Amino acid sequence: MTKFLLGIVLAAVIGTTAGWTVNYVSYASVVGHFGPFTTDSDFQAADLVSTVPADTGDSRAKVNMLTSQVHDFGMMKPGDEGEHIFRIENVGTDNLLLRLGATTCKCTLGDLERESLAPGESTEVKLSWTVKDGGEPEFTQSAQILTNDPDKVAISLEITGRVVSDVDLVPATWSFGEVGTGEPFEVTGKIYNFMDERIRPGKPAFSSEELTEFSTFEVEEFTPTEEEDGIRGNASQGFKVTVKVRPGMRQGAVSQNFQLPFERLDKDGNAVPLTEEARSLGGEVILVRTTGKIVGLLGMIGARLSGREGGGYLYDLTKLGNDGSLKAKAFVVLRGDERTTTKLKVADKVVPEGVIKATLGEPNDRGTMTLFPLEIELIRGKDSIERLGTTKDDYGSIWIESDNIKITPMRVAIKFAIEGE
Repeated sequence: MTKFLLGIVLAAVIGTTAGWTVNYVSYASVVGHFGPFTTDSDFQAADLVSTVPADTGDSRAKVNMLTSQVHDFGMMKPGDEGEHIFRIENVGTDNLLLRLGATTCKCTLGDLERESLAPGESTEVKLSWTVKDGGEPEFTQSAQILTNDPDKVAISLEITGRVVSDVDLVPATWSFGEVGTGEPFEVTGKIYNFMDERIRPGKPAFSSEELTEFSTFEVEEFTPTEEEDGIRGNASQGFKVTVKVRPGMRQGAVSQNFQLPFERLDKDGNAVPLTEEARSLGGEVILVRTTGKIVGLLGMIGARLSGREGGGYLYDLTKLGNDGSLKAKAFVVLRGDERTTTKLKVADKVVPEGVIKATLGEPNDRGTMTLFPLEIELIRGKDSIERLGTTKDDYGSIWIESDNIKITPMRVAIKFAIEGE
């Protein structure tokens, strides 16, 4: 038995020794190395730290950027080419080694002027960019310079800008917010011309005839400057547009296009003939999406409220009474220039009579509107009663009216169900 166990141990030792010998002969001389890392994907170079050009452990080289690491090209048109020079200085006591690293593959990183800098020396790095058509309106691209500075093994150089075709709109959508039917309002914005030719604007309008009829237009040309207009300062022309809309628009949401036809001008100021495509479309037009909402001078705000088609509000009180209370509170909103001299009240007609009680509180002026607290109480009777809206008239209701003939009374439909005593 002893001889048998000794044989097993001896076989194990021989097998282990043979295996180690084969592994050493085959692989011991191979040094572990990942090699350079490359990628064809669309990534940000700042997220990748590539292999540094030299061992940085004992290096006393030190990077100093003589220029900002970020450059803004401003506004560029599709097809435009831009380039920027970045400068790097060695402020250390050892030679600074530099090597081109990864880029986001959308810009070109030019050759380094010098790849080794003695203490006190500097070099240039050129980054160039060509604007592609059909891309995002804004771009940010980056590239890496690899160094042997232990504190900055990779320098990220970044370029940014905005792509504009022929015109740029500020803001991109013109909005007048929410205004009352009896209130005038203004729409303002700016149009910047980046075309090769100057333009002469024609007669402006909206895509809605109703909105056009209520509007007066003013288009004022100005000369853009970098000081006043920032990155749009290199536009050849700017136009400030002011639209004044008088009261009377129907209630509802507004989503229309402001339309500004124009002519291109040659160097002598004469109109350039339309292309065949432009002529087939009826001419060239700048379109600006314009949005807002026309609301009645009377409105409401509060929980469980929703607007009704045709005007007025629906107040859902079906959950009222779960906590023992049969009262709910909201606010009636009054807009318009005459709001401070207008008095509101709950009309005498309440449906169903004796079941709903509505009380208006004292007004509270909030700048462009006046708020009236409204308390609605459901009064429990002998019998259960429901008004759940099974038909359009199957609601309770109250009316809010005023002493101003310009303000249309507002109905508040009330959805509820209460049990009898």
